[in-house]
Parts: sequence; structure tokens; C-alpha cells
Amino acid sequence: MPEVAEEKQGQQPPVPSPAAGAPRRVFEKLARLWAVTGTVCWVFSLAFLLRRWNPLGGGPLRWGRLELGLVGVGIGAAVGIAGLVVFLRRFGGQLDWHKSRQATAVRAAAFVFVAALTFYGSFAFYQIPSTTSGWWEDLVKFELFGKVIALKPVLFPSAGVFLTVMMTAYVLLNRPKWAEFLIETEGELKKVSWPHRKEYVGSAVVVVVVVVVISLFLFFVDQGLSKLMKWWGMGF
Repeated sequence: MPEVAEEKQGQQPPVPSPAAGAPRRVFEKLARLWAVTGTVCWVFSLAFLLRRWNPLGGGPLRWGRLELGLVGVGIGAAVGIAGLVVFLRRFGGQLDWHKSRQATAVRAAAFVFVAALTFYGSFAFYQIPSTTSGWWEDLVKFELFGKVIALKPVLFPSAGVFLTVMMTAYVLLNRPKWAEFLIETEGELKKVSWPHRKEYVGSAVVVVVVVVVISLFLFFVDQGLSKLMKWWGMGF
């Protein structure tokens, strides 16, 4: 019995290495930085939207050619900071990447797919205001690789939409149920027996040849029937 007790005492649970938690901490810091950047975009967008509303009077805040009212800046900052605080209190403990070393390919593919769709939607949102509106005024111009690029106010709400949707996708994909589903999906994909290169190349060649042959057959049949119908004086 003493020997058994000594063996049980010797079997200590494995201690997780510090490196294992490093990716999770990096993801958490990037997510927090993402949330802060999105908040800044929405604060500026709301302040620009309320730039002409200044019931308290006083001079506006100037940034280049842009003028912002103090009330608009205050309201935008208050709403943005309140939203950021609520978000971090509600989801601050869920920003680390759940099981970061598992199903990285599938989860990254899902995130990239959502990012591509969101970027397309944000770009469409960027083009909604007319070129004569204040949202298309040039704030700052700078030259990049010989091309003049102008920073416009409409960029901030567009970036805010992109960052907000991507942060939502990040939180959803990081939920245990969603993450476990993607992990199981990658596990099932690894069980699939994929054909060798010669097999799928040969199958692709066969498909292409069959499609070409059928297309040529239909083309010549169509031409022949068209000429026959014209010779009979039928058709169009």
C-alpha cells in the first residue's frame, strides 16, 4: 500500500507549457486592438455626422480641411467608449482563441471567407454616398508609389462596418460549440481518402475531352440542321 501511494503521488498532472498559451494571448491582444480600432472609426463617423450640430456654440475642432463640432465629438466619444466597455465586459473573457492549436486550417478558411464577403459589403457601403456629399471631402492627401491617395470621411464608417462584422464573426467562431464543430469537421476531412495525382489528373482530362467532343457534336448538328431547314424554306 505505501508503494501504491508513492506511485500515485509521483503521477502529477502535466503542467502546460508557457508556449501553449502564447498564441491564445496573441489572439486576445489582437482582438482587443481590433475592438479599439473599430470604436475609433465609429466615434469619428458619429462626430462627422453631427459636425453641424453645435448648440453650445464655440469654435469647431479642425483637422486639415475638416471641422467637427464639440458636441458631436463628445457624443461620439461617449457612445463609442460606452459600447467598448459593454463589449469588453460581456465578451472580454471570450477573446482568446478556443483550442488555438486545433483545426487551424478550417477555422482560418471560415474566417477568410467571412472576411472576403464583409470586405465586399464594406466596399459597396463606401460607394453609397454621392461624390458631392461631405463624406467625399478630401481630409488628407499623400503620395504612395507615385499615386496620390486621398483620405475621405466615408472610409471610417466603412472600416467600422468591416471591423464590427469581423469582430462578431471572431466571437462566434470562437464559441466552444462552433469551434468544436469546426474541429470535428477538420477531423472528418482528414479521414477522407483522397485520390493520387495521376487519378484526378486523368479523370479531369477525361471530363475535358468528353465535354469538348459533345460540344463539337452539338455544334455541327446545329449547323447541319440550320442549313437543312433553310434549304427546305422552314424556320427563321
